[in-house]
Amino acid sequence: MPKIKIDQFGKELEAKPGENILEVLQREGIDINAYCGGFGYCGKCLIKILKGNVAQPTAQEIKHLKEKISQGYRLACQAQIIEDIEIDIHDSITQKVEVLAESGEAILEELPVKKINIQLKKPSLNQSLSLEEIAENQLPTSPFVRNWTIQALQELSRIENQDEKSFEIGFDEKQIYWTNSDVKKASFLGIAFDIGTTTLACELLDLETGSTLYRAGALNRQASFGADVLSRLRAIQDNQGALSDLQELLLSSMNDLIQEACQKTGNDPNRILSVMVAGNTIMEHIFLGVSPISIGTAPFTPVFCRSYHTSARRLHLVIHPEARVYIFPSVAGYVGGDIVAGIGAHDLENNNSTLLYVDIGTNGEIVLSDQGKIYCCGTAAGPAFEGAQIKHGTRATLGAIHQVEIENSELKIYTIGDVAPRGVCGTGLIDALACLIKGGSIASNGRLQKDNHLLSSRIQAEGKSPHFVLSHDPQIIVTQEDISQLQLAKAALQAGRKVLLHQAKREESDIDQVILAGAFGSFINPESAMTVGIIPRVETVLSVGNASLLGAKKALLSKVFREKVENLAKKAQYVELSARADFQEYFYEALIFEKN
Repeated sequence: MPKIKIDQFGKELEAKPGENILEVLQREGIDINAYCGGFGYCGKCLIKILKGNVAQPTAQEIKHLKEKISQGYRLACQAQIIEDIEIDIHDSITQKVEVLAESGEAILEELPVKKINIQLKKPSLNQSLSLEEIAENQLPTSPFVRNWTIQALQELSRIENQDEKSFEIGFDEKQIYWTNSDVKKASFLGIAFDIGTTTLACELLDLETGSTLYRAGALNRQASFGADVLSRLRAIQDNQGALSDLQELLLSSMNDLIQEACQKTGNDPNRILSVMVAGNTIMEHIFLGVSPISIGTAPFTPVFCRSYHTSARRLHLVIHPEARVYIFPSVAGYVGGDIVAGIGAHDLENNNSTLLYVDIGTNGEIVLSDQGKIYCCGTAAGPAFEGAQIKHGTRATLGAIHQVEIENSELKIYTIGDVAPRGVCGTGLIDALACLIKGGSIASNGRLQKDNHLLSSRIQAEGKSPHFVLSHDPQIIVTQEDISQLQLAKAALQAGRKVLLHQAKREESDIDQVILAGAFGSFINPESAMTVGIIPRVETVLSVGNASLLGAKKALLSKVFREKVENLAKKAQYVELSARADFQEYFYEALIFEKN
């Protein structure tokens, strides 16, 4: 069978007959940009053939690459392997991500897992008691289910065979997890996860103090099946084994983060006794290995919305096998547990103002809190904010143009890491669009116009379609098609919030504050977002970072908070936009760029 050599990884991969390069990389766990899931639409899985040949270029490759094909460049998802090859994937390889900090504090309200050190009394012929009963007699009298994990019983049997009978017991109201004669000062641990479509984030917590021991993050390896959840839904629908593959990619990534956190802090993963997981509805389905296909088509019905409890053993998480795993409740197919965790963490249902909470991504979730009454919706913003379907779009990684501004009548660009630009990410695109609007170089319908406006010198024609030059060397441009993609995305968000305002009998002028959650919301320039129309013009815009992770942390440390989010998910009023005639009206109105 043909082989693929990748020097930068020191690997030689074996290919199956008829496979393309992306399929081989996916199978081997090598992450590269593949926003569209391997359909050839995005043109981001760029690789270079150094030695050997692949099958003839497809129409998609010719469309995206043009003259680059003669230089050896191909799309991994399209290039079919016919012989041994050597490739370079530097241009498309994904990079490690940093965990976005969250705004707010998670306070320990009660000990989720209690710990006690006891002496195992010697059994007597006059008592017909088991070792577990002897141990239980020394535990607090508060009621709890006396259910021992198998591991705890196994450890108890070893303690009985030792001379020293002093040992540690770890328990909660449900079960006894832990017995160990090696009494240490180490605490029992919990871990909170935000399983995002693009990135994963976790925090390892001390369950006795509530303090964060370690924070870690990684790109979601499922991205090789597509940047958005709809691409992954298609994969599950088209391929019988895709669901298990996607679940395995997610769980292996989570296990890697768990091991990293424990290694860096010198902790035993076996002391992790509680896990909280928040994600969108589709991600939570995949996490449990439940097919989310029903969410993909009308009426967009999830298999489950309520919270779920399971054990780490059932999911093969590399922690205590009987550790309890809690999955956040969702509201609907496109308003998931991550949103419930976020709005719960920021107590939106107990606020007397009118607040707009927005998590901007491929699927834009919008929540309106009006005097504590919660309205919410999900709107398909598309992948433009992630850099997909944008000519020179990229994720927010090294070399991405993330900020654009006009200073002294000159355009200034700033890249992540202050290195030469490699592309433009979502925040940079929004800034660029805002500059065009303010500079008078874009018409209300979104068409670039040269005339005599401030940025006219940077507007150039390419055939019949003009483009806006962000960087000359290397050339990074924003095309008319790119602007159209952003136009559609902002219109979807704008129309979604107007439907919620209509439902609550409110106007945009009634909004007291906008809360921006997630990575995009943390780095976007609020003024640019208001200029473009992504958010309404208000006096106060608050970026709260990873609100979902904050909610997961609070759930680890508070049973009261878990009960709170359960009630919140039930009482939130979900508005299905596809069933609303006014959504289409608002959407077409929102395609217009208003003069600021």
